[in-house]
Amino acid sequence: MAADGRAGGTPIRQEDFSTIMTSRFKGTAVLSGGGVAVGVSGGPDSMALCHLLAQWVSGENGLLHAFTVDHGLRPESEKEAWEVAERLSEWPGVTHHILRWDHEGEVVDTRIQEAARTARYDLMRELMRELGVTHLFLAHHRDDQAETVLFRLAHGSGLDGLCGMAARQVFAEDFVLCRPLLGYSKADLIATCEERGLFYHRDPSNEAEAYARARMRGSMEVLAHEGLTPERLSVTAGRLARAKAALDEIAEHTREKAVIENLSGRAVLSLEVLRSVPAEIGLRVLLAVMGELVPPDPYGPRLERVETLFADLMKPEAFRKRTLSKIVFERKDKTQSIILTLEARAGEKV
Repeated sequence: MAADGRAGGTPIRQEDFSTIMTSRFKGTAVLSGGGVAVGVSGGPDSMALCHLLAQWVSGENGLLHAFTVDHGLRPESEKEAWEVAERLSEWPGVTHHILRWDHEGEVVDTRIQEAARTARYDLMRELMRELGVTHLFLAHHRDDQAETVLFRLAHGSGLDGLCGMAARQVFAEDFVLCRPLLGYSKADLIATCEERGLFYHRDPSNEAEAYARARMRGSMEVLAHEGLTPERLSVTAGRLARAKAALDEIAEHTREKAVIENLSGRAVLSLEVLRSVPAEIGLRVLLAVMGELVPPDPYGPRLERVETLFADLMKPEAFRKRTLSKIVFERKDKTQSIILTLEARAGEKV
């Protein structure tokens, strides 16, 4: 067990965790099919979550698959993965899997953590399909949430980004991310490990100043002295999420009126409808339709570019055809419509 230097945490009670599973994640419904999966790096966060899940799943006669990804970015990563496998083999009802990222030296230093994160999710999702598992549990906690909000604020995120991470995030029917520990601090998870006598180790890259998120983590201590604590950031993120839900509901009703046509690779929107609603609602409709044409890309267009495009589409001045995120945008003033066409189809007759 590695000392972390944090103090003051309160161990998570198993009954409290069971309540979270029932109230936020539909309880045993997530166990249908091949059971549930959990990402386990071997750090205190994921080890605490894995043990809490193992206890809960055992009580429900379910299956728990623990995934450890060996990214091969540190000499000791393979040894650590096998260490985790050895420890978890002692836990009843837990099946452990080691997944290896074969990057063959293709990773560039500038985005090494982002590339590793993408590879990690891809590997886990692929194995989940093989196992018939649809829900992946992750150990993100309240401090992670605060860090995410600050990181996104620094990068100019809009309302949706400042809501932070969702407790339940549906990417597809067969891929749902679950974060049951967002209400707990890092110190709480360390205290949980210590109370339960759980082994854990630390990944030094989490604290390396070379990485933007690690630097943000360090600045949080300064901000906390000014009152901007993880608890307050988490509460703010929750309030913004509530506002987002309201806007999304209004935007969905507007989308039903605005979409004239939405076929494979092509969509037509009513310019009149989009001009009749607040810009935020119209922008959300446009983003939703863009997302239906082109799968979401973590490195897709920045919000500012979409905002500029939307503003230009709404102006009375003539709009010149342009391309953004592999979609060609045209405005037909005669028919009061906006046409979105996938770039590959733009030259076809439709």
